[in-house]
Amino acid sequence: MSACQSQFQQHCFRKNAEPDHLPPPKFLALLRDYEVHHAHCTNGLNLTEMAVAGDVPDGCKYLVWKEMDGMGNQLLSLVCAFLYSLLTNRTMLISRDSKIERYFCNPFPASSWLLPDDFPEQKLRTSAPRVHSYLQSTLDTVKSKYEGRNTIPLSNLSSFIADAPKWLHAFIICCDERRDHQFFCPTSQKLFSGTNWFFYLSHEYTLPALYFIPEFREKLNDWFPHHDGFMHTSRYLLNPHNYLWKQITDFYQQHLDGVSRQIGIQVRSWGGDYQPSISRQVSRCAVEQNLLPKTLVEAKDNVTEGNTQKEEHRDVDVVVLVASLRGEYRDELAREYATHANMGDLSVEVISASAELSQRTGDAQHDEKAIMDMWLLSFMHDLVTTPKSTFGSTASGMAGIVPLLFVNYGEDKVTELACGRTNAGGPCFIVYPIDQPCDLDPPSCSIGDPDKKVPEVRLCNFNPGLGIVTS
Repeated sequence: MSACQSQFQQHCFRKNAEPDHLPPPKFLALLRDYEVHHAHCTNGLNLTEMAVAGDVPDGCKYLVWKEMDGMGNQLLSLVCAFLYSLLTNRTMLISRDSKIERYFCNPFPASSWLLPDDFPEQKLRTSAPRVHSYLQSTLDTVKSKYEGRNTIPLSNLSSFIADAPKWLHAFIICCDERRDHQFFCPTSQKLFSGTNWFFYLSHEYTLPALYFIPEFREKLNDWFPHHDGFMHTSRYLLNPHNYLWKQITDFYQQHLDGVSRQIGIQVRSWGGDYQPSISRQVSRCAVEQNLLPKTLVEAKDNVTEGNTQKEEHRDVDVVVLVASLRGEYRDELAREYATHANMGDLSVEVISASAELSQRTGDAQHDEKAIMDMWLLSFMHDLVTTPKSTFGSTASGMAGIVPLLFVNYGEDKVTELACGRTNAGGPCFIVYPIDQPCDLDPPSCSIGDPDKKVPEVRLCNFNPGLGIVTS
């Protein structure tokens, strides 16, 4: 317990502690089996030598994950990579370039999740065939061999699996014209099972589309009956190191502990500048959704300029944690409630743990503050987040909260809804497969309208993308 306190203590800070939010027994059993398997496929082995040769020991195949973009993107991608490894019986190893090990404990008790120091990750990944090129060459072979047919006869599938490349590279990002989106087709996944070393590079939340593969959908529903796989997997996989956990818990205990109502508001200014229209929308949203009481026109008595913080923490009725690169969003909301009476005569305190002005992913102190903000947000009773922000959706996913999202963000449409409750408890797959043929499968397997493909997956409300509807 002393080696990674967050692994044992984080649940004490979560607000949704009812039985439905406990880890499902089948998922826990799966994790214990995976930990044994991970140790078997890593300890005492020369993984670099095997990977260069494309070889694997009996019973082992590997997925290699590499980070991409900001911390929110990195964490949701890592969770998806791990779940995909569980679905495909692969051992997940992470690139040392990611520096994830700086911030998070190794989750596996008897073995490491890191690649060896001398592992040539970039060389092997960039030289491996891309998913789309491999599938296209396979389709050409099938059509040539079976007189124009595009499906592989079941009796011949094993030979195609055996001929799969030793290395394969999936590159699933927003800006690649969806070229690797046949990754989400059933026969593609059967063929990939023959690959020894699978390189996974993505900044997307791909889990919703894994439900389109019948075998995966059955497993996911068995492991996560409430469709909350991101919540349980992130809580298992992502546990901040003790030094960072101390910063998180110290801040919580100083500013939040004992307050009966805790609200998190995550504000992202995409242009990097402060926008007063967003401050106005934050206030409207909080009042419309009964997160905060409406302020009155008259000013409070005995309020001096700059005195916007409550001195007596025990008197606070509602605390609002504002997570933003720009401190002005906190300051404006704090000033409003410090200088005006409100309808409920409640004591409202507005706080922030950081205000970094700009995103500097890769800078250790900046990344630590980002993680601190995400974890603190995940401890709140309710959340408001910014559309398209993986930072906010990662926090709400860990919390197990279906959050409110700003509507018509920053457009100052005062006659319309400022924010609304979305339908997905975790992140959304922003550039998702749509009108996607599965060339090696029957037409019924193609992904036409993903909103109508399976009942667990729907287009996200108030947020571009595809999400998993939490039951």
